Formats: sequence, structure tokens, C-alpha cells
Amino acid sequence: MENNVKEKIINTTINLIKESNGFSNNITIRKIAEDANVSVGLINYHFKSKEKLIEICVERIIKDVMYAFSSENDEPINTFTLGVFKFLLENPEISKISILSDLSQPNIKNNSSISFRAISRALSKDNKNKIKAFIFLATIQAAFLNKEITKELLNLDLNNNKDYEIFFNSVTEILNIN
Repeated sequence: MENNVKEKIINTTINLIKESNGFSNNITIRKIAEDANVSVGLINYHFKSKEKLIEICVERIIKDVMYAFSSENDEPINTFTLGVFKFLLENPEISKISILSDLSQPNIKNNSSISFRAISRALSKDNKNKIKAFIFLATIQAAFLNKEITKELLNLDLNNNKDYEIFFNSVTEILNIN
């Protein structure tokens, strides 16, 4: 029963995150409790803080996206990763929470590790390609986190479809990832 309550809270929060377009600052513990028909104390008992609950929910959202992209194995690696990069740009708040959480608390099961394994698997398993996959993922994450200043740094506006495709294609070409 305890797991059912926890899952109900998580699912309710995921729905609220999606309804708020990823802007989790607009979601309150009281709203989560109200929509899940549980007490605020129960949420705090299970998750300790709203931030921890949001992290768990964002991790699930991103895992679902990664699974959907990686299950389409017949696509070339640059098509797969471009789809992931577009998701990051279209869901900035969710993506930022996920990336920063992954970078601050490295874990073999986090979204960055899942992404790395998907990219690495699509290339091949030799060490050079694993390093390429790591560099590629780090580059995508850094570009996303710095997208507001890439116009100044790279003369590319990553908020613009044409420019982020130029950036993305340049990175795949430089790393020789096809």
C-alpha cells in the first residue's frame, strides 16, 4: 500500500509537471497533495522535499523519452541524438533539472548514463567510440545549458531550428559520428 501511495504522488506530480510545461517552481506541495488526495506530511515523509520529488519525476519523464528514442534502433545515431537534443530544447525546465541533477550526483543509472549507453551502443563498443560517445553527450549537455549565450560564443542561436541543426551536424561531423 505504501508503494501505491508513493506511485500516486509521483504520477500526480508528473502530470502537474507536464501541465506546467516543466516549470516546477509553479507547483506547490499543497497542490500535489490536493490532486493526489494525500496529506502534505505524507509527501514530506516519502520524499523529504519537493525538490527531491521533482527530481524523481523528471528522471522518470526523461527515461521514458530516452526509451522511446532508443527503441527506434534503425535510425542513424545522429537522427536519434538530434531527437533527444530537440526534446531538451523544447522542454528546458525538465531538461535542466535532469542534467544538473545527473552532473551533481553521478550515478550509473541516471539519465546521462542511460543516454551515454544508448549513444555508445549505436556506435560500437571499442574504447575510442566510447570516448566519442562521452564527448558527444557532454557537448550536447553543455550546449543546452549554455544555449542562451551560444549566439555570442559560437554565432549560433540554439533556440533557432536551423542554427541548432548546424551546430549538431558540425559536432557529429567533427567527432565522425554518423
